[in-house]
Amino acid sequence: MKYLFRFSGAAGLAITLLAGVLGPAQAAPPLSAADIYNPLKIVRADLTLPQSSVDSLDSLDKSQLVIYVPGTLSMSLDGRTSGNLDIKVRLKGSTSLYRLSETPSFKVKFKNSSLPNGYQGLKRLTFNAMVQDSSKIHEYGAYSLFNAVGVPASRTGWVRLYINGVDRGLYVNVEQPDNSFMGRKFKDITQHIYEGVYNKDFQLGNDYGDDKTGAFLVDYGWKATPNKRDLAKAINYQADWENKTWYPGLNAVFDRTEMIKFFATEVFLGHWDGYTGPNISNYYVRSNTKSKFSFIPWGVDQTFGEERHSEVLGDTFNTPFLSDTMPHPWSGGHYGNRGAIYVKCINYKPCRTEFLNDLKLVSLTATKIQLATKMRAATKLIEPVIANQFSSAPATLKLIDNEQNRTISWIALRQKAVTALLKKYGIK
Repeated sequence: MKYLFRFSGAAGLAITLLAGVLGPAQAAPPLSAADIYNPLKIVRADLTLPQSSVDSLDSLDKSQLVIYVPGTLSMSLDGRTSGNLDIKVRLKGSTSLYRLSETPSFKVKFKNSSLPNGYQGLKRLTFNAMVQDSSKIHEYGAYSLFNAVGVPASRTGWVRLYINGVDRGLYVNVEQPDNSFMGRKFKDITQHIYEGVYNKDFQLGNDYGDDKTGAFLVDYGWKATPNKRDLAKAINYQADWENKTWYPGLNAVFDRTEMIKFFATEVFLGHWDGYTGPNISNYYVRSNTKSKFSFIPWGVDQTFGEERHSEVLGDTFNTPFLSDTMPHPWSGGHYGNRGAIYVKCINYKPCRTEFLNDLKLVSLTATKIQLATKMRAATKLIEPVIANQFSSAPATLKLIDNEQNRTISWIALRQKAVTALLKKYGIK
């Protein structure tokens, strides 16, 4: 039992004695990275921007929208807080780039003079407004499956974002695949992190440019290694070798096992806006100091067969499992080429067999981790915030509910399709 005694002298001196305890009471621990990426909780994030930053992020000049501007960020959950952190922030997106007064997504940088090592090991955050995901659960579900299969992928968390005190509703916080991420996911040293440019691929000539130009942009590593020789090596290997020698030696420039799992998971999820889709878009590749590459998924909001312009339950777009080209779901039937390495793989029997076995693994993993159940639980968690956010738009709430039901039902349909495909190719 603890006893509290308080003595006040003429000078107003107060002495507090706790039996067996000396010193001040301990403060609550600060918000941790595990709190920030806890999929079972919603973090409150308060973004405070001076008027100059507001003006820049709400400019009619689109070039101003992607310039980092100063501000402060505070995050809190269950009595724990990050405190007010000095940050730089810019708007995020290409087709989904919206001004501050609309429904924007954000990229946040922590690293500065007051936070030289970032916050809790994190250098950056990505707050996605999910404007192209009517279900609001695609990124949570997709990244969960990538990680469960063994593909290095982002963690996600939920954020209720306030900007200068105004409630802007639900965001998904996606871990940025930066050098901090790579340090957590890989045991060897990262040489470069490249972001693939829309409709560019591992083809001859695409190793041009510096860190900010070319078919592959350098997100990390240019300062230490200001060249793209590792990229040139991978491109030359992909272009020059015949299938019978290409496949066995692929591990010289790529982590073949990880890469084919990446392809299988993208295709299972129906990630038509990724590397294996007709846009050849939304992915990172990371090289180590031996110039060996791994694929990192990104931009997985348009997954799970969503036809974003439809409210009909079951009205889906199913990405083909095996094809050199495929239609863009919004293009009126226009076909685009899929990623060159994926196409080469499915057209060479040993690689195709590995891909199909990985499809089987992905399908079984979705059951093992109870993906549908987890995503259903996520809808319950985020429902109150969404209901408040769209309280004046009942049609939007109905669309979200329909798309959540369709998304979760789609998982079993995709598993059934995988089973039929494996039977066709004699894989048990």
